[in-house]
Amino acid sequence: MMNKNILCKKNFFACMLGAGLLASACSEDVVSPAMDEKVLISEINLDVTPVLPLLKGSDTILSYTILPDNASDKRVVWKSASPEIATVDADGRITAVHAGSAIVSAMPAIGFAVTSTVEIKVVDEIIFIEDIQLTNKNLDLFVTGTLQLEWNTLPADPTYPSLKWESLTPEIASVSESGVVKGLKEGTAQIKAIATDSKHFSKVFEINVKPIVYVETLAFAKESDKLALGEIYVPQLVVTPADATLSALKWESNNASVLDIDEDGRLIAKKYGTVTVTATADYGTGDPISALMTITVAEGKMNDSFEFMNSWENFNKQCAEFNWLEEKGILSLFPGADKNYKAIRIKRTGGFEFNVRNYPILAFKVKFPEGVWEESTKMEWYLDMWGGIASGGKYGADTNKGNRAMDVLQCGDYQVFYADFTKKKVNTEMMPLSLQKVDNVVFEIWKIWYDADQTGTIDVDWIKTFESEEDLKNLIKQDSDNK
Repeated sequence: MMNKNILCKKNFFACMLGAGLLASACSEDVVSPAMDEKVLISEINLDVTPVLPLLKGSDTILSYTILPDNASDKRVVWKSASPEIATVDADGRITAVHAGSAIVSAMPAIGFAVTSTVEIKVVDEIIFIEDIQLTNKNLDLFVTGTLQLEWNTLPADPTYPSLKWESLTPEIASVSESGVVKGLKEGTAQIKAIATDSKHFSKVFEINVKPIVYVETLAFAKESDKLALGEIYVPQLVVTPADATLSALKWESNNASVLDIDEDGRLIAKKYGTVTVTATADYGTGDPISALMTITVAEGKMNDSFEFMNSWENFNKQCAEFNWLEEKGILSLFPGADKNYKAIRIKRTGGFEFNVRNYPILAFKVKFPEGVWEESTKMEWYLDMWGGIASGGKYGADTNKGNRAMDVLQCGDYQVFYADFTKKKVNTEMMPLSLQKVDNVVFEIWKIWYDADQTGTIDVDWIKTFESEEDLKNLIKQDSDNK
């Protein structure tokens, strides 16, 4: 019986194979249609703020857009990670169930390559905006200029804190979604702020748009300057008249890979090299006025002045407090425990590329609380460097184990600790004269006398390299004279 079944299956297969061959022979011009290529969803954009507050018991439908427009299947699958807080149905309708937060996600029905989310914050009551107050000190701007509006709301923590902005005088000034006003024509602009909650409290503010004061002459205070790698720098301009409108000033670098410029004219040193920077006042009414400056991003230069950025970190958490105060341009440190005394240790993030031939002096300008420098009779200070150099270790370690190897100069209320790599070794070897990357550059002060009631912080004003000891002393004199 089994043999009979096998024979029948073989005969059937042979017949089907023959029929297929015959059909192929008789229809050479017939080609099977190709399967349509699927275009998958690459992006789902939810038209909502990252956090969406909802009153318990209410619901809302999320709107969204799909990219690309020609996606083969635009169906979206919705899911709530916490349905006990907020549920979501197949149409994207969210229902607030219980006070708390829930993450709602949207993903393609086909592909699952992209997911968009929104945090639903379910609240028991809506706190409405009752007043809007601008906090800008000055509400004036020039034609072509911009002004970022800053504001507070009353109460300070509304459920829906965002505002909608509208210009009631669009011929005089425009306003963006984030509250940036742009002057278009001389006059008084009326800008309306509208709360996005359901009560829509609104308030109108007047902005004074002043006429352009045209630049007559334009020049850089310096014809050339040197920057450190990674430094952010704002060059000083000499302009007449002194109140000329500079909002239309345009900046250009002839090599953006070496020195880039942002829209505010801040220079960002990205790579070693020399570039020409051009500032141009062009109001579209005549010949533009330009000024040129040569900038060199120099090997071995460090200019960490803490005005625009901070390149240092708390090493091994030795500082009990470590704060970069940009508004003051200082690094503010409170020492950590060191038995009966205190200590600080700071490390340059990412290390540093020295070139001792160009910049052999490394200096730290430091201010102690009143009396601490004098009372800390056992104070020790070190410059410790390793990683990337043949003989890593403490600066001056061949003579005094690195303790107090850095010299100290007085600068007003500050002490300036400095190392001269042409005079003392790092551990047992001199620093090479060519470009040298050092992975770890650590400045540390131990045995700082701090009793239990001691207050105040140790402030670092700048950390720089210098071409000579004379240059360092000239800056110290300049800093002292300016105090």
